[in-house]
Amino acid sequence: MHTRVAIVTGASRGIGKRTALELAHRGYGIVASARALERDGRLPGSLAETRAEIEAAGARVVVVRADMSRRDEASALVSTAVETFGRLDAVVNNAALTHGGNVPVTELEFEDWHAQFDTNLHGPLALIQAAVPHLSRARGVIVNLSSGAGDLKLAVEGPLLYSVGYAASKAALNRLANALAGELMALGIAIVNVDPGSVSTERLERRLDTLSPEHRARLVSMEVPAVAIGHLVSCGTALEWTGRLLRAADFVRSQGLGTAVPDSARI
Repeated sequence: MHTRVAIVTGASRGIGKRTALELAHRGYGIVASARALERDGRLPGSLAETRAEIEAAGARVVVVRADMSRRDEASALVSTAVETFGRLDAVVNNAALTHGGNVPVTELEFEDWHAQFDTNLHGPLALIQAAVPHLSRARGVIVNLSSGAGDLKLAVEGPLLYSVGYAASKAALNRLANALAGELMALGIAIVNVDPGSVSTERLERRLDTLSPEHRARLVSMEVPAVAIGHLVSCGTALEWTGRLLRAADFVRSQGLGTAVPDSARI
């Protein structure tokens, strides 16, 4: 039986990969999932590369192809964790569908809307449902990756900068965690949402020239949300923040976690 075990979804690149590595360095066995094992040809990074880097760090890892829009594949990650490691201590719901449906509301296709909700809300819920019996034994932690897109904002005339389905599904994920917090607290489980902020991921690096100078000044490294999540999962006091939405850079600063955060980062 491994000492502690975490599931990290969307772990082929970006925040998910960085979080899986952070938890591996903290002594966790890792179940890392994404929709494909090898590179998809558009962006750097793959589950196979994540596995190699975690193993090179001396940690144990299992990689699983899983589409979080399919509830059966999401919940099956728990079976993999328990069958492989004998326990489950943490779930990091990072996988998200960020594109599609960025159109005027009269042109919105419900296929795009449902795809956003299936990946960003229903899949995480299925994973949480399957994980709870095991997390209750470990007094474990659930972390959901949120987004500033889910915030209620002052109306400004013009189109959304992101899809309405993405914004609405992330807002729903925030409320889901808040609504579940009391029930899960009684089982000793913390559930916390983390808004990573504007993060310099591989995807964003490809379009840096389209960002305003103000936006570029707010960018933080992938280390910032990864360290915030690593601390929440491993600190033993995550119930202090259960049911809340934390801004990663603010949390890193407040906890003195030692990761550089630009003063201009608005999280």
